[in-house]
Amino acid sequence: MNRKRWLALLLFLGVIALVVGLGRLLRPEETGRPWQETTLRGRGEKVVLLELQGSIPTGQALEDFLSQVRQAQEDPGVKAVLLHVESPGGSVTETETIHRALKALEQRKPLVAAFGTIAASGGYYVATAAREIFTPPTALTGSIGVISAIPEVSGLLAKLGIRVEVLKVGALKDMASGLKPLTPEEKAVLQRYMQEAYELFVRRVAEGRRLPLERVKALADGRIYSGKQAVALGLADREGYLEDAEKRAAELAGLETHRLVRYEKPKGLLQELLGDIPSFGSKGSETERLLALLTESRFRLEYRYLGGGLW
Repeated sequence: MNRKRWLALLLFLGVIALVVGLGRLLRPEETGRPWQETTLRGRGEKVVLLELQGSIPTGQALEDFLSQVRQAQEDPGVKAVLLHVESPGGSVTETETIHRALKALEQRKPLVAAFGTIAASGGYYVATAAREIFTPPTALTGSIGVISAIPEVSGLLAKLGIRVEVLKVGALKDMASGLKPLTPEEKAVLQRYMQEAYELFVRRVAEGRRLPLERVKALADGRIYSGKQAVALGLADREGYLEDAEKRAAELAGLETHRLVRYEKPKGLLQELLGDIPSFGSKGSETERLLALLTESRFRLEYRYLGGGLW
């Protein structure tokens, strides 16, 4: 390799090292706040928009949402929070986790919830942490209850000529495996487990909506309600949309003017320069999505309205 090529290579490596070094220097994690703010409209003191869309998040998506809640809670510049809910619900444990985080936030600053087209079951559950709830009259909400859908595949396996032999110590060890129908004893065990989750849901609604426990139980048979019905029953405060809830959040915080901001994950300098790097290989293929779906086909306790989607 001649001298010019060596110089060109060294220059190229130097530029890469500089970019990577600056990228590390400016990494968002080192600013103390993992989320950057994007102003959506207005000016003045901050009202943060938190968005809960789709099924109740799990895994990294859950951690990201909780991180946004913590940042809104700890930032003295945030005067109020607007929670937009567009969700049919999801896993019992994750739903309660989000509710607890939102309740802690609401004790520090005003939190107002606004429903989209659907805020049912777990979607409604998390909203009860808010000081006030706004709902479009035609929104779908309620569905206060617990559900579990267990795929039972023994017939399918038999047709395919597959025989699964389970070795166990403990009579109920393979309960809800989907490899055999549930016995009456197993159903009774699972029903008691679900009853505890149901009673927690009812209690959260009674506490958040300031309603007698027996009154909530009368409403909590799993049925859905329109937004208009929810207001009449005390499950929501007012008919309205996102903009109405935004104004109310600012009003509760005593703000004459405000700006609505959304949290976004900032990119490092390298991402800003090069953009998002596409993924390669089989990730996201039909086969992989099918395997992921089969993995999800297990016993799970959910605050979910099935009419809003199973997954």
